[in-house]
This record gives sequence, structure tokens and C-alpha cells, in this order.
Amino acid sequence: MEKSKNLEKFFNPKSVALIGASSDKKKVGYALASNLLAGAKREIFFISIGEKEILGQKTFASISEINDGVDLAIIAVRADIVPQIISDCAKKGIKSVIIISAGFKEAGEVGKKLEEDVSALAIQNGMSILGPNCLGTIDSHSDLNASFSGEKPLAGGITFLSQSGALGTSVIDLALAHGVGFSKFISLGNEANLTEIEFLEFLAKDDSTKAVLIYLEKLSNGAEFMRLASEITKTKPVVVLKAGRSKRGSQAVMSHTGSLAPEDSVFTAACRQSGIIVAESIREFFNLAKLFQIRITKPLQNLVVLTNGGGPSVVTSDLIDLSKSLTLVEFSEETKDELRKVLPSMAAVGNPVDIIGDALSNRYEDALKVLCSKKDIEKIDGIVLMLTPQMMTEVEATAKLVIEYRKVLPIIPVFLGGPMIQPGADFLRGNGLVNFNFPKDAVEALDDLARGMAKKEIAKAVIKEGTENTTGTSRMLPFAEMDELLKSVGISLVGKLVKNKAGLAEAWSEILVSGVTSESAEISFALKAISPDIIHKTDAGAVALNIRTKEEAVEAWEKIMLNIAKNVPGAVLEGMLLQPKMSGKEIIIGMKRDAVFGPTILFGLGGIFTEALKDTSLRIAPVSKENAMQMIKEIRGSGILFGLRGERPMNTEALADLIVRISELSILHTEIKEIDFNPVTLIGESAFLVDARIMI
Repeated sequence: MEKSKNLEKFFNPKSVALIGASSDKKKVGYALASNLLAGAKREIFFISIGEKEILGQKTFASISEINDGVDLAIIAVRADIVPQIISDCAKKGIKSVIIISAGFKEAGEVGKKLEEDVSALAIQNGMSILGPNCLGTIDSHSDLNASFSGEKPLAGGITFLSQSGALGTSVIDLALAHGVGFSKFISLGNEANLTEIEFLEFLAKDDSTKAVLIYLEKLSNGAEFMRLASEITKTKPVVVLKAGRSKRGSQAVMSHTGSLAPEDSVFTAACRQSGIIVAESIREFFNLAKLFQIRITKPLQNLVVLTNGGGPSVVTSDLIDLSKSLTLVEFSEETKDELRKVLPSMAAVGNPVDIIGDALSNRYEDALKVLCSKKDIEKIDGIVLMLTPQMMTEVEATAKLVIEYRKVLPIIPVFLGGPMIQPGADFLRGNGLVNFNFPKDAVEALDDLARGMAKKEIAKAVIKEGTENTTGTSRMLPFAEMDELLKSVGISLVGKLVKNKAGLAEAWSEILVSGVTSESAEISFALKAISPDIIHKTDAGAVALNIRTKEEAVEAWEKIMLNIAKNVPGAVLEGMLLQPKMSGKEIIIGMKRDAVFGPTILFGLGGIFTEALKDTSLRIAPVSKENAMQMIKEIRGSGILFGLRGERPMNTEALADLIVRISELSILHTEIKEIDFNPVTLIGESAFLVDARIMI
């Protein structure tokens, strides 16, 4: 792009002219003048009509009075005279201009016309113009502060591109407090000429930019944004904090920059496709910047928690376990033995590694030596090193260990506390690192960086098919007892339990007569084995579908028996359930008895999609009819039940009744540990219980 050729001048100009310089400390022109003079030595020209000298420098009445060349012009005057000044800059041969002035399209029709004039002049004269209505630019490496920000950030590798100057100054101030350094800061303003697109193209090739943060309210060119982002994210992480995601937020964007924001779901999908991390909050946005500051720009999924505090270690373990992409490393027995040799007997040597509250820095070092040895180092992507302050805690000495051992493995320091941990936080900051004040900040940032990557599954104990179905001391209730129990609260399973193959014909006829279905060439049945040893019937080959004749039913019985003998040898068979085919919306309703709260009732979309969708709602028994209706409305897929696009709504009253009955059953029978109705099939006005399991 032609405009991108002039962008270098916005960050490392040899000469700068400030039009609208002022000696009045309350004016933007003073802040700009002061910031320019505070930076590296370069030619600075102040243009002011009313003042002869500003901050010890002679002023010029106009840009034309300057005999020397000017790389960058900064304009901070009334909006109505800006077009004329742009014309003067064009005559002077200035190609790079920052318009700080406000009062353009964000202010209404008159301002919109002024902005159109500015844009036309830029195109006509081959100029690159940043703004108007912006804060300016900062480059920490060239020591340029061409903005009216109160502070200049520390030098670092992050570039911050923002469509809000106010958010920019807030993040800069936060960065100074926490020790986060920036390469560049760019306030885009109204984007009359230069947009985020030109700057992204520039940053893709900028060696001093190692990561990119973007605050966006609108996009200039979606397709080009995706193309550039896809290229940048191959080598540099890109984080976007998007405003205008809600209806009210979108209205606020209109009043702020005079721009329209793209639809949130489309924007999020485009970012995901381009490898961009979308931050949900300013805090999340900034925590990713802190992660980049400690030079973590690639995903770290397999983590170790090293701590001197039991409580914080449990909290952090929960955060990692519940994250989308992170996992706690499983240590080898050899590593555990090595840790036992160097740690007190009370220490926890699994993961997290808890070295106990009285730990001095040497105990942290002993643990780090083991973790950074060759035994398990290939398993470990990074160490979350946590410290809580006790009277004997050596905070600064422990911080020094972070500096030393991060040369071997990435270490994320989380020093929890206030004044007592400050020496450690200061030491980290003095060495170009940062401290995370809370484990959630560190873990969420790591999870964001690894977003989309598969979480490593931890091996779990599995009940072998064909053995007793138990969970602790629980057992599955036999079918006949379950059926009787359900009927006691007015719940009936669809179909007939057939004890042996000879009983199939009678059961077939009874179902037809019962009115559930009627004799027709279109009728089909299902046959399911009932056994406490077979939970997942499909996996065991214990289900047959689309049975249309009694002869086919007999064949299906024989085939199921062969499958069970092969897949679940020794399984005890109670019989088989013969059911008419039920085609409708599938629902799951269940109960699990919680050790603290008692019976917990679950409702959600069911069938084979239950585990995949995980679209459920929960209540604690007793559950009223009103509570049950709330549960139904709460799930994301509730529209399927209430009628989408003219579809007939389901009988949600019948579903609510089932929920209430499960609640009553779980209170009446405290021996019941779990109930699983999956699926309950909705057809027209009726709700049919197709499959059930009760654990006692």
C-alpha cells in the first residue's frame, strides 16, 4: 500500500513540527511540546500565532517559515482550520501528519464534512495522516513521544494499536505500574486516512514488535484485516479487545468515533479463523500483555505449580483443570522420589508441588533443580511459581531464582500479597519481568494463548465392561425394581421387558394393542439388552434398530446375544426391552446426589449429543413446577423446544412435570444416588421415557 511507505516517520522522524504548541500547561499543545522535548534529540519546531517562545524555544508563525525539511507534522488546533494547515503541510512537502484535534465526524455533520476534506487532501497530495481525534504515537526505542499522554511507557516488544486514546493512556499507566514495556503506541482516532490496516501491514515487518495488542471499535476492511492478521499470527501473537459487541456498546461506539461496529459473532469467528486471541475484558487484555512481557508468546499447555501455600495451590489446580487447553503435568515416580529427597516429609510432591509455608529460597531452588533436570523436563512447558508471604519468606531471593531458572524453563511468577511481596515484584520488574498478582490472571492468560489447542486428557480409572457396575458402594437398580419405583411416582418407560426370545411375539402384539403405535408397514421397533453390566449399549452391540417383523426381532435377539458374549463376556442379562421407534426431540433429565447439597436435578438436550453439547441447567431438589420451567428456558437450545421458525412447540409442561417427579423421587428415596433419563423423546403433546438408569 502506498500510504504505508510514510509510516516510519511516525515512529522515528529526524524532525518534527508541532502546529498549535502552547505554554499553557492546561492545553494539549503544551503536553505535546513537553513530551517532544523530553525525548531523544531531534529537530523540533513549534508553530504558534500568539507566542514567540515556548519552553525556551523560538516559535514560528506558520509551517512555511521553517527553512529545514520536516519529517512529521503534528496538528493540535481548532478543527475548522485543519484543512488549511494540511494544505500548507502539503506545499512544504510533508508526507506524514498526526491530527490530534477533535471536532470531526464524531461531532456531527459539520465535522464530518471537515473530515472528508482532510481525507481528500491526503489522497490528492500522497500524504499519510493519522487521526483526527487521536492521542498520537509513541516509540520507546527511538525515544519519541508524539502524544499528549502523561507518561511514556517502558521500552519493550509489544505494540499497542488503539481506537481509543483514553484506553491507551490507562493501559500505559498500568504498564508502568506493573513493568510492562511497549515498542510502539498508536492512537488511531477517526481514521480519516490511515486505518488499522496500514499499521498492521507495517507492524508485520517491524522487528521491534514481538506481539500486537489492538483495541477495536470498528474495522475498515474485514477481508484485508483477516489476511494481514493471518500472516502476523504465524510469528507474533495478536490480541484484540473488541468494543461494541452488545447493542448498547454498539451505540456507544457510534457516539465515540462515529463508526459502525461489525456483528460480534461474525467478528469473533473472523478472529478465530485468523489466529487472533479475542480478550473479553481490559483485565484479560492487559494480563496477556504481562505474559508477553516475560517473553511467553507461544502456547504453554503442560504446567507445573510450585508453591509454598496449600490453599493457593488448590485454587490454581482448579483453574488449570477447568481451563480449555491447560493440563497439570503427571510426574514420573522417579521425579517424585527426587523431590522427596530434597523436601520435608510434609511436602506434596505430586503436581502442584507444595514445599510448605516455612520454605526459604533454598527450598524453592532444590525443587527447581529437580523440575528442571532431564527426568521430566520434556513433559513440562512451564512452571507457575507461587509465593505467599510468611515471616521467614525470602521474597527477593526467590525472585532471583525466577530470573536464573527461566533460562531453562519458562517460569510465570505469581507472588500473592501486598507490601511484603513488593521487594520481589520490584526485583522482577527491575529485570524486565512482571509479577502476576493473582493465579487466575496468569492461568487465564496462558489459556487464552493456547486457545483452540486440544487439552491433554489425563488417564482416568475405567470400569471394565463385564465387571460389576459400581461407583464406590453404588449399584445399578435391576430393571424390574426400577420400573416399579418409577411407576410409584407416575412415570412409565416405553416398551415391554422380554425375559426370553420366546416372549418377543406376545410383547410385540401388546405394544401394538396398547395404542403407542398401530399395525402398519411403516412401524419399526428397537431391541435393547438390559444388564447392570452394560452401560453404553451401542458400544457393546447390545442394541438393534429398524426391526419391522417378528422374525427380524428374533434374529436381532440372537445377534445381540452374540455381541454381548464377545464384547461383555459374563454379563448378567435381565432381558431385552422391545420398544416402538420414537422419532422426536430428545431430552435428558437426571439427578445426582451431591454430598453437600443433596439431590441435584439436571435438564438438557439429550440423546447421543448430551456429552458433546453439554447444554444443561441445574437445580437443587425440591424443584417446583415454576423452577422446572425456568430450567427448560435456561438452556441455550430452548428455542428448539418452544418452536423455531414456525415449528410446532413441544409440550414443555409435560417435561416440567417429569422434572418435578424426579425431584420428588430423589427426596422420597435417599438410597438413590443417580437417575439418568436419556433420552426422553418429545412427540407432539407427549413426552416418552425411552431409556432410564437408576443407581442406588
